[in-house]
Amino acid sequence: MQLPFNLAGSFGEPRKDHFHSGIDIKTNGVEGEPVFAIGDGYISRIRVSPYGYGRAIYVTHTNGFTSVYGHLSRFYSAIENYIHAKHYSLKKSELDLTLDPTVFPLKQSDTIAFSGNTGGSSAPHLHFEIRNTKTEHALNPLDFYPRDFYVDTIPPQINKVKILKFYDDFYFTDDTVYYLRKKENYLTTEDSVIIDNYPSYCLSLEGFDKQDNSDNKNGIKKIEVWLNDSLVFKYDLTEVDFDKTRMCNAFVDYDEMLNDSGYFYNSYQFSGNTLSMYSSMNKGVFKINNNEKTSLTIDCYDYNYNKTTVKLNIARRDTIKYLDSSTILGYITYSKYFESYINDFTIKIQINTFYDNTDINLDSEATLDKNILSKIYHATNYHHIYIPLHKPAKIEFKSAIKKNRNKVVVVRQDNKGNETALKTTFDKTKFYAETKELGSFYLKYDTTKPIVEILNLKSGIINQNIQVKISDELSGIDTYNGYIDNQWVNFYYDAKNDVIEYKFDEYCSKGEHLLKIIVTDKVGNKTSIEQKIIY
Repeated sequence: MQLPFNLAGSFGEPRKDHFHSGIDIKTNGVEGEPVFAIGDGYISRIRVSPYGYGRAIYVTHTNGFTSVYGHLSRFYSAIENYIHAKHYSLKKSELDLTLDPTVFPLKQSDTIAFSGNTGGSSAPHLHFEIRNTKTEHALNPLDFYPRDFYVDTIPPQINKVKILKFYDDFYFTDDTVYYLRKKENYLTTEDSVIIDNYPSYCLSLEGFDKQDNSDNKNGIKKIEVWLNDSLVFKYDLTEVDFDKTRMCNAFVDYDEMLNDSGYFYNSYQFSGNTLSMYSSMNKGVFKINNNEKTSLTIDCYDYNYNKTTVKLNIARRDTIKYLDSSTILGYITYSKYFESYINDFTIKIQINTFYDNTDINLDSEATLDKNILSKIYHATNYHHIYIPLHKPAKIEFKSAIKKNRNKVVVVRQDNKGNETALKTTFDKTKFYAETKELGSFYLKYDTTKPIVEILNLKSGIINQNIQVKISDELSGIDTYNGYIDNQWVNFYYDAKNDVIEYKFDEYCSKGEHLLKIIVTDKVGNKTSIEQKIIY
């Protein structure tokens, strides 16, 4: 793009369930900036999706790398025409196409698309990646540019520190947050950190990084922890393995992330976290002797190797306040299978579902809500509001419900009361679902049809693109199709705004037509509307 190289997001920064696999280049809040191929090669893949990267192009280069361009508003004319034909030949709005090298060969600086805000994007920008073509691992694009290509003289900003306490292979998070202040050329706490008596500890740091010409809070590339001048923990984030990207939930404090309290970077490698970025002694866990001050130095680096140093003096009380993990109901060893049930509810945990040893507590309660078809079953953690699952846990409900079993869904409710309908299957006696988050679970009917509303219709006349609002109360949108005079036409789904849009093309001439929209949800409820329109 022909714009200043300012970033809205950096490589590897933590997100829920994944690491950011590229950089987000600002487009000054506008769409339609031309996007150029960074090198010779060919377009190997094109995706059109309402989620993720939205409209995206993948370019395979001759040097062993693949570049990715996401959230595009539209493709360059020849590519756009090709994709347009594919929509209609396949009668599909969502596409994921693999292309032969002969279809769209490219030279460096060829225009391939225009920037936008499609997919999961929250503001106009270009998502840009460089991947190793062979391994498919994402690499830091900034490593492919000269250091003077972008301006970053600002070191990471570290604000807070927390202590994790370990006993009997079981960890607890200290509720105390220690705020940091500037002292000379480093950060520290106002007073020495005095902690309770536990066998061992590690740290969690909250902070972010910024560029000179951007207010966005970006990720921290590298952290080193030194205990009395001995290195006990280090991570250096240089690539993203998509097969392990969900382990980002163990890379940071999951509770704090989901509570929107900032990103606390864990200076501890959980036993089930197999990311390759770590280099540490005893996974970052250290000991502190009674009444003996311990010095900790933490060095934090950004992608331009600006450094912030934190120095802490930690002392331990003589008091013993730890909880014996063996007394906890539902104690789980992360590397072993676990199954537990209460009444008609069963949860099954596969090995390596959690990132470390933990616990699950099950209980139930009756409800007066007539829309709920079962008791409410709570599957929670003793120490954390939220706890990440790397693999889905299996949920089973015994139920004698006979009427409309195909309309019954397993619902997960979080601690804020938000409901999510899980993909549900059933047999004669049970309902089955999978969840990647703990919470409260119950059964509900979903018999409500999706809502479909034409937005820009005035007296039957449409002078611009047809926009239709679609939404579903519980199970969510499954399929959506639009027809002009019974001819399928391509509606693009903007999922974040719950709108499908048809841009008038050769399949709709000027004049009077019959518009038909059919939308189904994930349990088969269907809404169909017909409307005469004049274009």
